[in-house]
Amino acid sequence: MAETKSRVSLKGMSDEEKKDRKKMHQREYMANRRKQDPEFAAKQKEFVKQHKKNLRECPEYLDKEKAYNKMYYEKRKNEYEAMKLLIKSQNLG
Repeated sequence: MAETKSRVSLKGMSDEEKKDRKKMHQREYMANRRKQDPEFAAKQKEFVKQHKKNLRECPEYLDKEKAYNKMYYEKRKNEYEAMKLLIKSQNLG
């Protein structure tokens, strides 16, 4: 027997919580639909592929992506250096 989810009242929720709940429900629905319908999954995959291809031609998107990657790897580098110093200090202590 399939497990059913009980309904949850939305009365006490803030707008942000309602929005998050709706997003989560939509993701579950789409994941289930892709799993059950291979033709739909193929269409979605092709759509995403085409959309990404169009974005790669947009200079604003590329600049934004470069800035994000630069910030991300700078943060990683700083975390790595901090970890090295921590390990070094623990070995000396």
